[in-house]
Amino acid sequence: MPIDRGRVGHLSGRGIRYAALAACAPLLVAVLTACGPGQSETTSEADSGTAGQWDAYDKQKQNLATCLNEKGLTEVRYLGHDNPMMEFSGWPDTLTPDLDECFEKWPALDPPVKDTPRKPTEEELRKGRAIAQCMRDNGVPGYPDPDPDPAPVDFATLRRQKQEIKDRMAEPAYQAAAKICFTAPAGG
Repeated sequence: MPIDRGRVGHLSGRGIRYAALAACAPLLVAVLTACGPGQSETTSEADSGTAGQWDAYDKQKQNLATCLNEKGLTEVRYLGHDNPMMEFSGWPDTLTPDLDECFEKWPALDPPVKDTPRKPTEEELRKGRAIAQCMRDNGVPGYPDPDPDPAPVDFATLRRQKQEIKDRMAEPAYQAAAKICFTAPAGG
């Protein structure tokens, strides 16, 4: 059974991130930077009242790791919520159906805070706008410009945005425009 990273609160694998970045750079500036290390502009956990929620989140993830260890995956370790790109180490390439009990007993939780994505640089905005214009000029009329001042975003919204990106990437017009707009240098 392939890994369902959504069940453990992971970001998707490197290949999916690269494909999404190549197809949706302007929109992903806000989405991916929200998960980048050291880029949160949120208040401290104690100030925002989420310290207890983080404790529950960490306990749930640690319990999942312990359950998987007891099922024979002795290398799996929960690294903590401060490692947003990789909450677990020792994760196997495939999971077997006998591990479903752990995922049912300790289901994935969304992190309890919103992250404020960093503002894109002028260069990122310029490139993103050039790509967006190219996509619109080549048959994708609703392709958005990058957001120069991204608002705080929760993880449910990130999942919804990721699914929307995946759905759009499957459209033939989108794929054709992406081949044009992402192979040529954006904006020069």
